[in-house]
Amino acid sequence: MTTAAEAVINTTQSQQNVLSIPLLSLPLRPSTLTALLRRGFATTGDIMLLSVEQSAMASSEQRDPNDQNYNNADTIKIGSNAGIDNLAEELGCSASQSAEYMHEINDALNSVGLPPVTAETATVGRTGGTTKKNNENVKRPNNIPATAASLLRNCNSSSSARQIVSFSQPLDVLLGGGFALSELTEIAGLPGSGKTQLAMQLCVDARLPGKYGGVEGCAVVIDAEGNWAGAGVDRLWSLAGALVDHVKGSALRKMEAKKAKEMANGGGMNTDTTTPEELVPSWFTPESILDGIHIFRVHDESEQTCTLYNLPQFLQEQEEKGKPVKIVVIDSLAFHYRVASSINSNNKGNFLSTTTSLTRMAAFLQELASEFDLAVLALNHLTNKIDKDSTVAGGMKLVPALGESWAHSVTSRLMVDFYHRHVPNGASHGSVMGEVRTCSLIKSPHKPNGTALFMITDKGIRGLPPQYVQQAEETKR
Repeated sequence: MTTAAEAVINTTQSQQNVLSIPLLSLPLRPSTLTALLRRGFATTGDIMLLSVEQSAMASSEQRDPNDQNYNNADTIKIGSNAGIDNLAEELGCSASQSAEYMHEINDALNSVGLPPVTAETATVGRTGGTTKKNNENVKRPNNIPATAASLLRNCNSSSSARQIVSFSQPLDVLLGGGFALSELTEIAGLPGSGKTQLAMQLCVDARLPGKYGGVEGCAVVIDAEGNWAGAGVDRLWSLAGALVDHVKGSALRKMEAKKAKEMANGGGMNTDTTTPEELVPSWFTPESILDGIHIFRVHDESEQTCTLYNLPQFLQEQEEKGKPVKIVVIDSLAFHYRVASSINSNNKGNFLSTTTSLTRMAAFLQELASEFDLAVLALNHLTNKIDKDSTVAGGMKLVPALGESWAHSVTSRLMVDFYHRHVPNGASHGSVMGEVRTCSLIKSPHKPNGTALFMITDKGIRGLPPQYVQQAEETKR
């Protein structure tokens, strides 16, 4: 004789085999993925079976096995409080948090046209059982707000650097110290304007030791255009070598200044035999810098999306190794989306699907940045848009690609361009000033808009030398 509990478990195990979806393939928040993967939940089937087993056991304990109607169509609860409490116990969290995880998973499954992992009731009878799904009456737990004061205390309590420096002082000043962690920043610009060069510099600078004002972390690159392979690796090597030389030079200058100060104070001959190399961590070499930059080459939209949604697991593994990732670069996010859109340009449904996908991706990247305390840098193309304010019929202007929904989703937006495009009657493209770039901050929640000048040199991104700054001012006049 099959009990009602056994029938529910058997039925749900069959459903589990059919509907067991890897959690990494669903659009879940990084924090949710991390919490579930840490406790061994890899698929939706794992959660489904966990919920039903708990409910079935509870039901079995409450029913009288001598009841004559035991095998008739009966209804038992599954996926409700019993399953939520059991999941909470497995995850080591509160019941409300467990319920929120359940709802998020169900919403993710619903967004791709799949049934939820839990149902309100399951009807079991002589035919082996059917399942009725009805979640309308289940209320989503409210989010717990954080006060502005508590958020400020959390930021101030961190002793580590909160920005990744670019080594261009004007640009770092414009951004309030550098590229902020826990934020999604977009850099848009024309081909050759310096987007990838700036991203490479930031990946190298993320390895800067904490004692020198760096975040001392690793970098992840999602390479959609192939800019980071081949010659790109050679460029990273030259940037890494320049950074190591800069740090050693800085250490030498500090050491010499200290000796000079002691001599001036009558301290006599300085007997300190410390060398600049000893002041720099032994691991800080060009080889170790490149070892900390992980490049994922993606060839289409599906591979790019899958790689991004699988990042939380990789980031968690890096943290467990003591090598946390501090910057994620997507170069470029727009490339594969624009290719896919051009192939299906006549399909309105595809346009809506792309917009939805981008909005979901932006939310995911924001959560990723916040959960793992890293900077997410999304490079973007420019596209033409009709300029309604133009005095010329059919006038066009250049704007970042991916549309308004994406624009509203990023935390900060930067536009890089050639300096000579902004100075009428000024520097030509072939002149020295023609190699100068502008970086304009056009969206930020905490800094005023502005523009900074920088140069791309053999050693990387740098600020303008004084004579170039003076020349730039004269050119503007």
